Amino acid sequence: MIAKTINEYIADQRAVERKKSGKFSVGDAGRCHLMRYWKRQEKPTTDEPDERAFRVFQVGHIFHEWIQDILAKKGLLMRKEFGVEDEHRKGILDAVCLYEDKTILYDFKTVHSRKFHYMRNAETGVPQDMHYCLQVLTYEAMLPFPVDSVRLAYISKDDLCIEEIEVPDLHMEMEDDWQKLITCWTYQQEPIAKPMDWECGYCSYRSGCEQKVIKEPKPRKKKDSLLSGKSLEVKDDL
Repeated sequence: MIAKTINEYIADQRAVERKKSGKFSVGDAGRCHLMRYWKRQEKPTTDEPDERAFRVFQVGHIFHEWIQDILAKKGLLMRKEFGVEDEHRKGILDAVCLYEDKTILYDFKTVHSRKFHYMRNAETGVPQDMHYCLQVLTYEAMLPFPVDSVRLAYISKDDLCIEEIEVPDLHMEMEDDWQKLITCWTYQQEPIAKPMDWECGYCSYRSGCEQKVIKEPKPRKKKDSLLSGKSLEVKDDL
């Protein structure tokens, strides 16, 4: 009953039609150009997320509000849910804080614990999610005031572990990403998709996209069973 009630509540919220901006979403920076182009065109989607995915999205919103509330009560929050907009782009950043005389632009990313601890245990430290980096750098470029630091704060939804990283200098990549997309829009020419390797499986347009990337199934290895002595096929990720 509880799950059904939550699903109905989220569906009711989504049913409230939001005014379309007619612009690219800053939150999609670095992602598939074709998806972003179709989204701005308001092309009908073919594959919407399921109810579980919408519940997960809602949890992310709750975490963001909780963190913003704590920062405000501690007197660190300068701006929250601050809107930025230009001719082609529109977005809402999470927070700008003042900490020890340093102005910090934050973007919060709630992730599941497997991703979080994989990042933490990586040999090279926390790997950069390119699209997240380009997103927060776009917010920085569109702000009407300068900041001293641009950061991503990863929060594990399962155990509340937090990893805060300084976003590297990827301003040229950010500008290139937007320039190519905006040029295609200006000339009304559909761009080449170029999705990241994980994107197509979650894309709301995947069923009708001829450019989608289809992942090949992982090869199966043969392993001797200790019980029967016969060779068994097992997946790499077991």
